[in-house]
Amino acid sequence: MPIALPSSFDDAFLGAVEARLRGLSRRLIGGDLRRAAVVVPLCHAGRLPAVLFTKRTETVGTHKGQVSFPGGRSDPDDVDATATALRELHEEVGIRPDQVRVLGVLHDVMAITGVAVTPIVGYVGDVDIASLRISRHEIDEAFTLSLGELVDPAHRLPQRLGSRIAPLFSAGPHPVWGLTGWILDEVLREGLGLTLTPLLDDT
Repeated sequence: MPIALPSSFDDAFLGAVEARLRGLSRRLIGGDLRRAAVVVPLCHAGRLPAVLFTKRTETVGTHKGQVSFPGGRSDPDDVDATATALRELHEEVGIRPDQVRVLGVLHDVMAITGVAVTPIVGYVGDVDIASLRISRHEIDEAFTLSLGELVDPAHRLPQRLGSRIAPLFSAGPHPVWGLTGWILDEVLREGLGLTLTPLLDDT
């Protein structure tokens, strides 16, 4: 059952997220495909429950200039998708794996580049953007958006991606759209159990 917007990511709420993700009937993408993983970093920013995002540089190989979650391609040494996501989180913004409470795994999604992406939901504690060690050759900047901003219907807009209507979140300094917006929407609804207004396509 959908729940009210939390005032904080306390132990009770995070435990409920863990239970929800454990019980999730995940959509999996099989086959011999290129693989990647991302962390959806739940955090506190200015004492509010929030989500951490990054904006990629214009010089990276793919998704130039786009808002994303920390993540990247799997390496042969990564034991699983969680290891990939936590390694990339550390490389991109300096948050160590031992600073992350891994809450669970969400549905696999397919990137436009043909890479199968596995989202890992994790809680990273209090975030001070100025204190992050950002990898400047990959990431232009990092920013947070509070849960209140993310569920606000005025800032969650419909966008057509092929045959699908997908969410675009417009509250922050840069729009959160495409694959990142899709993952975020599923995390909010299925991971956190929040009530979101339906997306209506008026085109």
